[in-house]
Amino acid sequence: MSLFGHSGFVGNDRELLRLAARVSELNHLLDAVRRHVPQELASSCVSVAWGPEQVLLVGVRSSAAAARLRVAAPQLRDALNAAGWQASAIRPRVQVALQQEKSRINKDLRLSDSACAAFEQLADTLDAGPLRDAVATLVAHQQQRKTR
Repeated sequence: MSLFGHSGFVGNDRELLRLAARVSELNHLLDAVRRHVPQELASSCVSVAWGPEQVLLVGVRSSAAAARLRVAAPQLRDALNAAGWQASAIRPRVQVALQQEKSRINKDLRLSDSACAAFEQLADTLDAGPLRDAVATLVAHQQQRKTR
């Protein structure tokens, strides 16, 4: 069933057809942005929108990604312009809701049993000191979380 077909969700509604076409265009632009930024930055680019005066707003997951995008912006703008997207400037926008979501997810991370065993082995090979103490604390914390 096609999104744009008669039997699809959109049907013949002109407003929905226009909206679906706009979403498709922005998704293609987001794909182009991801192709023209460094690979490690691509996954942090989560949305695009056009601002006033042909400024491309790129939603990113963190302020670190925003800083990296600012550095890459001139080359990205040139690449997008060459591909047919006319952007006068590129401005990153940190998506705050994604930052809060991400921090909640990170707090729930748990190490697997094999990872805990590997860290225990690492702690045994380290000299006494702050690094060994930190690794031992990590292992103890993970083992305590498993018993909860």
